[in-house]
Amino acid sequence: MSNSFEAMGLLPSLCTWAAQAGMEEPTPIQQAAIPAALAQKDILAIAPTGTGKTAAYALPMLQQLLESKRAQDVLVLVPTRELALQTARVFRTCLGQKADNSRQKAGTVAVVPLYGGADRAHQAERLLHDGPRVLIATPGRLLDFADGGEIMLASCTRVVMDEGDRLFSPEFFEESAAIVSQLPPVRQTLFFSATLPAALKQTVQQLLRRPEEIHITRAAEKRGPIRQGALFIEPAQKTGFLRQFFMRDRTNRAIVFVKTKAEADQLAATLKKARVQAAPLHADLSQAQRNATVASFAAGKILVLVATDIAARGLDLPSVKNVVNYDPPDQPEAYLHRIGRTGRGGQTGSALTLCAAAERKKLRQIELGASVRLRILSQEQALPDAAEPKQASGTPRGGKPAPRRTSGT
Repeated sequence: MSNSFEAMGLLPSLCTWAAQAGMEEPTPIQQAAIPAALAQKDILAIAPTGTGKTAAYALPMLQQLLESKRAQDVLVLVPTRELALQTARVFRTCLGQKADNSRQKAGTVAVVPLYGGADRAHQAERLLHDGPRVLIATPGRLLDFADGGEIMLASCTRVVMDEGDRLFSPEFFEESAAIVSQLPPVRQTLFFSATLPAALKQTVQQLLRRPEEIHITRAAEKRGPIRQGALFIEPAQKTGFLRQFFMRDRTNRAIVFVKTKAEADQLAATLKKARVQAAPLHADLSQAQRNATVASFAAGKILVLVATDIAARGLDLPSVKNVVNYDPPDQPEAYLHRIGRTGRGGQTGSALTLCAAAERKKLRQIELGASVRLRILSQEQALPDAAEPKQASGTPRGGKPAPRRTSGT
């Protein structure tokens, strides 16, 4: 494999822009994917978050647009608005632009994110760009524009599917299948995913044509240990336990995953009444509200996000100490993506799953499917260590604080 972007055949301009963005050497997935994509091959890439996979498809797709003598489109299909915006920033960075630059000059490559919850008219105006385009779209909004005749899917001959396991999960399967049915049969398809469930393999075989298979098993970023545990607790007691959980340590930065938007709103409101700095994060919030919530969490103004699975992917949230599953998730893959929000940057993380008696079978399925073993905790073991109080001014020098209990999570 080539150990430089130049040796892989990328244009000098793209190599320069990659270096300016801090990409001095290609990561393993970039070493494998970029030459295959430049050779017009289909790709099946299984790689975890943090390996540089976005640039692995952004750089060769941009090169094909820059070298083309006519205006063409690259379609990047992603499951969430957050991932659409994050992917757009990577594409712009790879073009030597500021990450949040949305201006586009005629004849140049335009990066056009398309997602719901934002001004459709503004997005439609950007689709009128005179020149090559990178369309980074969520399934619902893409179908909206396609059904209106504003995007011709039959002309999209270069297609990237990022987080493909999520795109073809029950949540998005119908929309994704409708999109695929409108794509041209002869095309280049790059399929990137963190996992490849057995149920998805037949779909992938139908999507791809003699693909280059790439498997990356180790993330590029340093990860700390994640202490994983489960607490058997009945549904009526879960909210009260979480109040106690976050009041015990009010510096605790955490994400609580729930199943529904209504649960997110209700639990966040309950925690706020207990003077816990919490906020909901789900698809019914406007894009501006979601951006503000994520920014406040990153800045430390909000300490607890109560989120649906939309936040499990595509968000790079710093210093998350705890992940709490209000219920066991339906799929082992969802469990792994959720707990991947903690333990970043080499820090120790904690993942706690609240499990009612009726949910124990589902918990066992997660252990088997995700190849993990969850320690069963008592309620006291599941609680975090209490935050150490500041030493009072009259405390004698040399006074010993009470020993801290070791957390079971």
